[in-house]
Formats: sequence, structure tokens, C-alpha cells
Amino acid sequence: MAVDTFIRLVLLGGLLLWCVLILAPFTTILVWAVILSVALYPLFVTVTRWVGGRRVLASVLIVLIGLAAIGVPGYFTGQSLVGSLQAIRTHLSSDELHMPQLPADWYADAGLRGLIASKWPKSDGAVAQLLQEHMDTIKDLARTLVQGLASFTVDLLKLIISFVAAGVLLAYAKEGGQAMERFLDRVMGRNGKAMVDLAASTIRQVAKGILGLAILQAAMFAAGVFIAGVPAAGFLTVGALLLCIVQIGVTPIAIGVIIYAWATMGTLPAALLTVWLVITMISDNVLKPLLLGRGAAVPTLVIFLGAIGGFILSGFIGLFTGAVVLSMGYRLMQQWMERTQMGEA
Repeated sequence: MAVDTFIRLVLLGGLLLWCVLILAPFTTILVWAVILSVALYPLFVTVTRWVGGRRVLASVLIVLIGLAAIGVPGYFTGQSLVGSLQAIRTHLSSDELHMPQLPADWYADAGLRGLIASKWPKSDGAVAQLLQEHMDTIKDLARTLVQGLASFTVDLLKLIISFVAAGVLLAYAKEGGQAMERFLDRVMGRNGKAMVDLAASTIRQVAKGILGLAILQAAMFAAGVFIAGVPAAGFLTVGALLLCIVQIGVTPIAIGVIIYAWATMGTLPAALLTVWLVITMISDNVLKPLLLGRGAAVPTLVIFLGAIGGFILSGFIGLFTGAVVLSMGYRLMQQWMERTQMGEA
């Protein structure tokens, strides 16, 4: 009997391992599809009510709107990133790292450009020497960053596929939720519904309060720099999005863009861009109470580690999946520990 049980377990384990290996290439897409479907479910319920209870039509409408919202900004950001990445690769391919120098007319200017030029590091100064001393380390870090950003097109395609898959999941959300509850009941012993509810609420809280806020602020920033024609706008937008996800905000990059605008643009364009970027920076104070304040707080360190670790593991799309998955894991672990303490008491 023991031998029979062992053989059954080995065969079952082998089958499960085989299934995992088959689905492994699609892990990121499947995880993101589940996150999107759970986050969009309240909107799906509302749209379903608007269209007379037709769930398939509601999911199709949500997918079409989502693809348009992803595809158009993604196209312009990707086009801008191509030029920036080519310039970075060219710089990294050289035997030495040189401190980029400003145009000669900046040094002769008596205004803001002259002030910036007077403070700019010299080609043979201390900063240049530091670059040469740590050239290999700097190049390795830069290559890692470039590889992550270079996957933007592939990640954008994955996100589009994930959105389509999320539409399918939304159409069968009720059945899928019941199946997950039954599965977790078998695994955790009659706690399946509670765990499903906890996971869903965590995903929605993180999606609205962290990712939603980050995407809104990054979109506002992108609108300003693209319309103003700021160089490397795509690169700056991705940087702004990363800073927003890790709860730093667009301020560090926005200040640099404002300085650049006043140094290179006319008074009216620079003033308009400055006003818009200031609105973008302070919008954090308005949006956070509306979005993040509605959900339970997740420590900034958890979000930061999730976003950075996800970016290293899965590229650009990992900024989102990493933050959500690690936040969800933190909340589930916190809930489990609370229940354990209650049981001991």
C-alpha cells in the first residue's frame, strides 16, 4: 500500500511539474491578466449593467478602451526610447567614459545657461576622474538599465496580450472566482473565500492607490514633455513612472526639465511647461487622499522592493507586477500572522 501511494504521488508530482513547465513562459502574462481582471472587475460590473447584463459585450468594450489607452502612449514612448537607447549604447561601447559637455555658446551666455555651464563638471575634473575609476561598475549598471528599457516593446506586447486575456477572465469572472474558492478550500481548509476576498481587495487597493496614481502622474508628465518637444521624452517618462511607483514622485525629473526649459526655450513655452509640471507635482496631494487613502497602507519599502525586483526580473512590465505581487504577499502574510495570534490566544 505504501509503495502504491508513493508511486501515485510521484506520478501526480511529475504531472504538476510538467504543467508548470508548460505554463512557465506565460507566467508574466497570466499574472498580469489576473491582476488586471481583478482590478477592473468593479468597472466591469458597472459596464455590464449599462449594456443590459451582456457580460461578453462589456468585457469587449473594456478591452478596446484599454488597448487604445495603452497602445497610443506606448507607441510614442517607444519611438522616443529608441533614439535614447541608441545614444546610450554608443557611449557604452567606447573604451572610456567621458563627461558630456554643454554647447560652447552656453559658456558665453550671461543668463541661466551661463550659470549652468559654470557649475557643469569639466571633462577633466573630479567627476570625470570618478567615472574613469569606476568605469566597469558604471557600465555594468548602465547595461542592466538599458536591457530593462530595451524590452519595452516586448513588454508592451505582453501587456496588450494580458489585457485581452483579462477581458476573457472578466467575461467568466463569477465562475473563475468560485473555482478559486473551491481550490483554496481544498488547500487551506474552508478559508478559500476569505483568502480570495483578501487577495482581490489587496490587488484593487494597490492598483488604485499606487499604480493608478503613478500612471496618472506619469501620463500628465508625459503630456507636458512630449508636447513641449523635450529631448529624450520617452526616457524621461519611463523614469518618472518608475519614481512614481516607488513613491518618490515626478519632482526630481520635473525640476530638471523645468531648468532645461528655461535655459533653451522661449519665455512663453517655458512658463506654460513650468505651470503644467508644477500642477503635476502637486497633484499628488489631491490624488493620494482619493485613491491611496481608501485602502489599507502598504509600507513604501515593500512597494519599492517589489517594483525594483520586478523590473530586474521581468523588465518594464515587472514594475507593475512586482509591486502588486509583493504587496499582495505582504498583506496575505500579515493576515495569516494575525489569525495565528488569534488562534493562540
